[in-house]
Amino acid sequence: MLTNYLAEIWGISIVVVALALLLKESYLKRLFASMQNEDNLFFWGFVTFIIGIAMVLAHNIWVKDWQVIITIFGWASLLKGLYILFLPKLTIFWIKKLENSPFIPFALFIAIFIGLVITYFGFTAV
Repeated sequence: MLTNYLAEIWGISIVVVALALLLKESYLKRLFASMQNEDNLFFWGFVTFIIGIAMVLAHNIWVKDWQVIITIFGWASLLKGLYILFLPKLTIFWIKKLENSPFIPFALFIAIFIGLVITYFGFTAV
């Protein structure tokens, strides 16, 4: 089923990337630095938008169960991509504000938890 496949991809990706960012602080610092360059930011926005539009076109399922999480991820990616593409200065402002936030490790732990839950649903749901 497409939903399970997408949940497996999203879940595993979220867990691996969040763990890498949590364990290798230098990755996080370079990521923040990279996103403060408007040329790099355009690329991030473009890729995020493409992922979002592909997800929305493939999986725009609004149901009252866990599958809606995949749809929400698609819409969130699409909207985030548009935000980055059309509001780069505001994006850079928020990146600079978040760069040294003590909340980041906590957010990464939450991301790992969400990724594990989505992975579980992807591999076990029928």
